[in-house]
Amino acid sequence: MHSESLSEPLLPMMSDADYEKLTDAVLTPENLFHASAQAGRNCFLTGAGGTGKSTQLREFIADLAVGHHPRRVSVTAPTGVAALNVGGMTIHRFCGMLIGPAAGQSNEDYFNQLQRDPRRSILAGFNRVRRCEVLVIDEISMLPGRQFEFVEFLFRRLRGRDVPFGGCQVIATGDFLQLPPVRKSETERYDWAFQSPAWAAAEFRTFVLEKVRRQDESVFVRALADFRIGRVWGDTARILQARVRSNPPAAMTRLFTHNVQVDKWNHFQLSDLPGDESVLEAMQTGPDHQREYLTKNLLTPEILQVKPGALVMFTVNRAAPGGNDPIYVNGQLGTVLEVRPDSVLVKAKTGAEIYVERFTWRYDQQDDDSATFSQFPLRLAWAMTIHKAQGLTLDSAFLDIRAAREPGQAYVAVSRVRSLAGLNFKEWFKGVHVSPEAIEFYKCVPHGPTN
Repeated sequence: MHSESLSEPLLPMMSDADYEKLTDAVLTPENLFHASAQAGRNCFLTGAGGTGKSTQLREFIADLAVGHHPRRVSVTAPTGVAALNVGGMTIHRFCGMLIGPAAGQSNEDYFNQLQRDPRRSILAGFNRVRRCEVLVIDEISMLPGRQFEFVEFLFRRLRGRDVPFGGCQVIATGDFLQLPPVRKSETERYDWAFQSPAWAAAEFRTFVLEKVRRQDESVFVRALADFRIGRVWGDTARILQARVRSNPPAAMTRLFTHNVQVDKWNHFQLSDLPGDESVLEAMQTGPDHQREYLTKNLLTPEILQVKPGALVMFTVNRAAPGGNDPIYVNGQLGTVLEVRPDSVLVKAKTGAEIYVERFTWRYDQQDDDSATFSQFPLRLAWAMTIHKAQGLTLDSAFLDIRAAREPGQAYVAVSRVRSLAGLNFKEWFKGVHVSPEAIEFYKCVPHGPTN
């Protein structure tokens, strides 16, 4: 545990001269982000889907662990799915803030309410806030501004310093033109984090990644850029309309807006295969509420029903022993060849035959007594929801986005696909939902090496 006084800065700040030296080499958004973040500044790393935000974030975290001034990085996200994708925890759990202030409730009143609450999770969260050196909030677009404001207040209050976030460095990543903040009802307006007073107070240096790495076809990249801001007409409309397919291959992964569609299609495809189903249940330990969290938010199902011939997707990354070469990666597809008690034999699209053994997820990596979830890291891949597909890259997909009602939801689906040839629409859609507030926000964001 650190013993520094919270009245003093926790981070070794880099001088402006040293910062300029770092950024003089190659003025790319990636290099500028790393220089600014390692200098201890608050940063917002953003960009369209497939520009490498997650890669840059992982590199930053790894660099801090081995630098001249190693710092502990606390990785969080607004939702359970997003948090598990980055190996962190939800921002609510990290801070011990439960669900956040009620409508009309002041920060001070809610803080006092939390202090009176005897739950250990609140005390643990408060202690994490006091010790935090670098706070990462991934997928910041899904965090409501009111909750972001309370997080900032909580850091100031618990750390005893009346400066933004109590002097803790904050790295926010995400894209406000993708999935929006969580709402309690469809009648509520979207409460974006960038509209919160805490956003302005943090004085983020914003870095926009512009080079798309997921797709390499210039025509498709331009069409995606238009689609992201709701500009679907002219050449973009003609290019995308040509991808409407009434009868795609049955084995092609389908992206739907709702779980009921996903379950129906996966069940139909599995039942159409010959042979008996194998029912593989997750082995779980630990407190019930932690087990429920893992069951709800993991991409891997609690009960996995498979049989030879089933199309599956790997749900974790696994490297070869003693090296960095991947055996399989999250989002990679394969076909089940055989099911054994201790492994599932899967033939990957590359042709490699892989014995997949159980993988164990833990609710809290720092707590050996927290819940565990042990399951074969696979899921049926004939269909999945757009929300569960966020962060994945797919070689091909069949999209039904007609019921996409949230801003950015349709764009998330389309931008998962690696190539134009792999993009397939069930039917042409009437329109694309985008956030005018988010578009205005990005109009005011500087681009290029001077941002």
